[in-house]
Amino acid sequence: MKGKSEEGQRDQNDVVHVAVAPPKTLVGDLLQRVASLISKEIVDTRLLLAGEIPRIIASYPNTDTAGSIAQGLRDAGLGAFICRDSELRNRPLSFKARTARSGEKEVIFGDGRGGEVRVEAGDAFLIIRGRIQSATQEKTSTTKMKLNVAATVLTGGFPIMRRVTQKNTKESFRVEDFVRIFDRRSSDPRVEMSQNHIDYAFLGPELTPSTPANFNIVVTKLREWFPLAILDERLTRRFKTDVPASGPVEELDINCKLIDLCYLAAERRGR
Repeated sequence: MKGKSEEGQRDQNDVVHVAVAPPKTLVGDLLQRVASLISKEIVDTRLLLAGEIPRIIASYPNTDTAGSIAQGLRDAGLGAFICRDSELRNRPLSFKARTARSGEKEVIFGDGRGGEVRVEAGDAFLIIRGRIQSATQEKTSTTKMKLNVAATVLTGGFPIMRRVTQKNTKESFRVEDFVRIFDRRSSDPRVEMSQNHIDYAFLGPELTPSTPANFNIVVTKLREWFPLAILDERLTRRFKTDVPASGPVEELDINCKLIDLCYLAAERRGR
């Protein structure tokens, strides 16, 4: 009984977000209606509805309130859905694959250490391709010879040199593409493949000397292996008002989950 009570307490304390897929055009009547529903100023609402990827526009303490607001937004013509904060903040437990091969009715992903995940061709619901930029700082030092003025004066003008070490910090950036495969059972990806961590030998005769080119081939193969899956490549671009694709890893994970949840909500409404 204690376990259920603790679980219920967590549910009560779990913030529920209302998210929407930003509309392509934002007319004045829609803006006014949304601002009224979420109790925000027009200028703030306009910023919340800008961009190209799903955005959280309001948060509430329970699902009843959040669900009611989401329904009002859907009645206004927006693709709205709700999600718990704990679901968004939970780090995805995806399988980090290095290889892939197509079976009779499934795709087998390997991690290079004997681990495998099998995804049936019809189970893949969404493939998200994105890009992340990571920064690393490298400390370097340079040594130069400089004139020691005080010692030179003491020697009557004979130049005395001294070694001076200067420390510098150099920041470098690395951009890496990734692909995540989702099914309908969870907002966590089933499989993830990163451009610089794939063993491209499985491409066989299609292998090229270029890592970006090889990664493009992998994405093309995934599209062929999972023909029913949606391919979303919006996170390969930078947005003016959305969280940038090169943002922190946690923000990128949240963006992926919001995109997945948005597609799932749209599919349920279609049914």
